[in-house]
Amino acid sequence: MSKARHGKLWMRATAWLGLVCCLSMTTGVAHAQEVMIITVVDLSDEEAATREIAADFVRVLKKTKNVRFVDLDAALNLGGEEIQTSSAKAGDQAFKAAMQKLDAGSHEAAADEFQNAADNYSVAYGVLADLTLYPRTLLLLGVTQLLSGDPKGADKTFERAVQADQKIASEADLSKYSPKAQTALIKARNAVAARESVEFEIKTDQPNARVYVNGRAMGLTPTYATSTRGDQLITLSKQGFARKVRKVTVDKSGSVVDEKLDPARRAAALDSLRKGLLAVANGASNPEVLNEAEGLFATPLALLLHASGTREKMRVSVGLANLNSRQVINQVTRDLKWESRDKATREQVDKLVDDVLKPRVIVGPSGSTVVEERPIYKKWWLWTIVAAVAGGSIAAWRYASETDPKPPAFAKGTGGVVIQF
Repeated sequence: MSKARHGKLWMRATAWLGLVCCLSMTTGVAHAQEVMIITVVDLSDEEAATREIAADFVRVLKKTKNVRFVDLDAALNLGGEEIQTSSAKAGDQAFKAAMQKLDAGSHEAAADEFQNAADNYSVAYGVLADLTLYPRTLLLLGVTQLLSGDPKGADKTFERAVQADQKIASEADLSKYSPKAQTALIKARNAVAARESVEFEIKTDQPNARVYVNGRAMGLTPTYATSTRGDQLITLSKQGFARKVRKVTVDKSGSVVDEKLDPARRAAALDSLRKGLLAVANGASNPEVLNEAEGLFATPLALLLHASGTREKMRVSVGLANLNSRQVINQVTRDLKWESRDKATREQVDKLVDDVLKPRVIVGPSGSTVVEERPIYKKWWLWTIVAAVAGGSIAAWRYASETDPKPPAFAKGTGGVVIQF
């Protein structure tokens, strides 16, 4: 192989390496801006309207692309929910074992494991990140009960699944396990739908706690819920208090569920930071407070929310804080009309969250220095490097791909001159 040919092979390999590096850089940039892990800290006045705004912020964050919302309740109750968290893990292990036994055709053993998983998930219901785990487990428990020769038990279990989450039960397709299972599920759906509808009141000693009944949001306490007669899984949560799950049976309208909420294990730590965080939400810089908040919230980003005023004119201040760098990335203050949670109101909150998640400025520790904060994928020098690497790689590839020029074919007597060195 000639030296020229050998050199071009090396150049082609180098070009390939450059292109791979370029792709890796751009891919890394894409991954770097994929997900923001963020929590909401509600510093609002204790009014129903302001607490509704906080709940709406959570709604928007949960549906926002590239955002993973983390509920602050988990951090504030850290160390106080050992039973629930351990039950959730036990439920996951039992569910996995049940699926293996179901796939192997061991239906009785699978039913035992699904029952174990369902029992654990019901205990851990208040801390489950995915509330559909419980009804889905009940559906599979009903399948395995039916396949193992217990149709009466399966009918009761399917009705429990429908009662726990009618949407999941209506969308489930169990025919892949057994046509009889799908028929039994339809029967259970009809049986639950035929039950009497009941309306009952839910109250807590601490007002404005969020309420979920069978996985469906029911607003803030005190509130009324409507469901079909029978067992109800009620989840109560409020920032600064321990989450609570109650399983109650409601047989008639007019029933009252009255609960007491206990302070969260780390509620005092949040209270000590409240004044400083409130100042940050309104635009101040306080690295010391954000340093303490980082250890408490256990997320890299915090949306600090303060709402005050009346429904006719609600002032909302939001500060997006990077707890790792102890800096305020963005701050927005806006007046909202919050008389009813209609489409226009929801769009206002959507726009507000969108605006605050767009990083614009970082306020320095002194409170006077303001510098532009751009994500790395918007840095001019990054794309200059990417362009240079890509351009050089393409040029090298083209050069390496060129064929060697043919030597001049001069013959004697044609008058041609060949000069060689």
